[in-house]
Amino acid sequence: MLCFICLLHPAVYSKAYRSLGKFYKAIAYHEQHLTMTKEVRDRAGEGRAYGNLGIAYFLQGAYAKAIEYHTQDLAIAKEVGDRVGVGRAYGSLGNAYGSLGDFSKAIEYHPQDLAIAKEVGDRAGEGIAYGNLGTFHMHLNEYDTAGSPKDGFEKNRIGRESDDGAAQGYLRSTQQVARGCQRRCGV
Repeated sequence: MLCFICLLHPAVYSKAYRSLGKFYKAIAYHEQHLTMTKEVRDRAGEGRAYGNLGIAYFLQGAYAKAIEYHTQDLAIAKEVGDRVGVGRAYGSLGNAYGSLGDFSKAIEYHPQDLAIAKEVGDRAGEGIAYGNLGTFHMHLNEYDTAGSPKDGFEKNRIGRESDDGAAQGYLRSTQQVARGCQRRCGV
């Protein structure tokens, strides 16, 4: 039987390689982590490993492959009752579909991510979900649905409250797009 440290080892290395942009090495470690979680029948860990593989493939630009892994992550997160994991998988699926240019499909996933973020009190996740929804609605020229710059400032407050730089970054980029649309189109 593998100990906790052995299980954690490939997950730590995979994330380090992923952050360095060495996706092939990261994927190899994520696959090793997935194999180990299956060996010890850790379904929650298996779901996280699928999610991490999805992220690595997403960052590599292999969006269809990312969708496969995030779909498996979603199914397992639902099975084990991991609400945060379900929300994370919905957000990842939405981003992968959006990166494929399927903005309508992306918009199907992000409201579910947003609802779960609110349910579990994840203010940073809420801000990211709002930013993603706004971005994908703007890609579809749905400026009314995307929200006004005033709405964006409210959503940015959520990011500031959570003290999460990533959420604030997403929100700032969405606000900049909204301001540009407002200047160009009077929306």
